[in-house]
Amino acid sequence: MSRVRERTVLGSALSLVGGVLMGGVGIAGRLGAQAGLTPFQMLAAQVALLVPVSAALIYVRSGVRGFKPRKPWSLVIRTVSGFFYFSTFYWALRGLPVADVLVLESTNTFFAMLIAWFFLGHRVSRIAIWLSIIAFIGVCLILVQHGAHDVLNPYSLIALLAGVGRAAGSVATGVAGKTEPAERIMFYYALGMLLFSMLGLPGQWSPIEGRDWLILVAPAILFIPQNLVYTVANRLIPAYMVGALFYSSILVGVIADQYLFRTELSGRGIVGMLLTVAAGLALSWIRSREQSVAKQHD
Repeated sequence: MSRVRERTVLGSALSLVGGVLMGGVGIAGRLGAQAGLTPFQMLAAQVALLVPVSAALIYVRSGVRGFKPRKPWSLVIRTVSGFFYFSTFYWALRGLPVADVLVLESTNTFFAMLIAWFFLGHRVSRIAIWLSIIAFIGVCLILVQHGAHDVLNPYSLIALLAGVGRAAGSVATGVAGKTEPAERIMFYYALGMLLFSMLGLPGQWSPIEGRDWLILVAPAILFIPQNLVYTVANRLIPAYMVGALFYSSILVGVIADQYLFRTELSGRGIVGMLLTVAAGLALSWIRSREQSVAKQHD
């Protein structure tokens, strides 16, 4: 097996695992929303353990000098994007089922394509544009699955904004991975989001009682391996492939909605999910073939 193929297989496997873990984070976010916990509380708890763990990894591998970034701007963009992504993600879970939020924020595959085209000069093919249109139709079906009054459902729009934040973070992770080790990326990512969350906590605080502590512990534990595999995957394969394979989170969300939250899926919503996911997977396959052809011509 060639080195390129090994990287692709490993990156794809890590992306699938990361998606499952992300589904678990979504379940915790929904439980937190039902318990009245705020997005800033959930986000602060989510990154609290990752800060010391990633700091310890940096110190063991490189000592104090390992904390000095080579290209700080890429880490700043990733941190800001991550905070925007997860704060809107948790906010959307206050008004939508887990699967809906995971599908809507998974449009990051297409937003990542647009960001890479606009800022990095990546080419966008005609078929990629058509796939984006199919995904948009799927998103529209999800937006209106509960009735016409939900066309402008603010929580749905917030979930789409989460997709924009996740896309920007994916592209920034790929750029940062060219000069920064995974543990340094994770450290500044978690530290920045923790600081941003703490700034918002005074105005967004809810009392924590009983099982609420268990809800806060869940994303903190899940986010360490989730962020690790996500960071490494973005260094091994392109951001649009990572985003597409993260669709494994949606399956977790659908199961949780059905059996844990007792949320019924409408036929319109199911069709919307299938269209969006299928378009994302097709885009991943198309872009992978385009890269292979381009390398053969080099």
